[in-house]
Amino acid sequence: MGKQKVCRICISVISCIVCIAYIVYIFRSCNQAPPTIKEGEFPFRFVYEMDGERYEIEDIVVCQYRGISGIYSNVRAWSTTLKSGEENIRILADENVYSILSPNRLNSRISIYLHYGRSTYYMGDNMNAGSITDEKPSLRYSEVYHSPPNKIHHKTTPLTEKQLEEHFGIKILEFEFSEPIRNTFKAE
Repeated sequence: MGKQKVCRICISVISCIVCIAYIVYIFRSCNQAPPTIKEGEFPFRFVYEMDGERYEIEDIVVCQYRGISGIYSNVRAWSTTLKSGEENIRILADENVYSILSPNRLNSRISIYLHYGRSTYYMGDNMNAGSITDEKPSLRYSEVYHSPPNKIHHKTTPLTEKQLEEHFGIKILEFEFSEPIRNTFKAE
């Protein structure tokens, strides 16, 4: 068999696999049923120490089902808010500091914030959840930097307790978040 024929067969097989995977994804997305439990409140408490001072944050994550949405596929839509009305919980922000991800790079801006979790995590919607790491509560490190020619980059990553203490002097004293519920999804 010639190289061209083998190449064509490989491309055909890969194309078929991609098409089948896409059809399965669309089929699963189109048939999503609404949740049995449509809203919930999830209290949390976060206590940390920085520069010798103790800080306490207590709030409630409010999750609400918003219906089915989507242009190319139908997915369950949720809203995630804090009962206090706050949108972001920033722990630290600074400008013109070196990156902890790439120590030779100077960032124009960094911040550390509390990511309090997403509704898909709390409401047991594993089918619509992204990566579990993205859904669960965590402390996130975000950096903005520039590279030629005039490109702005933005990176965000979770940090460990060791990294927080080592690089920023932040010591976590309490990190208590409500557990997610077990939800079921049934057609009405």
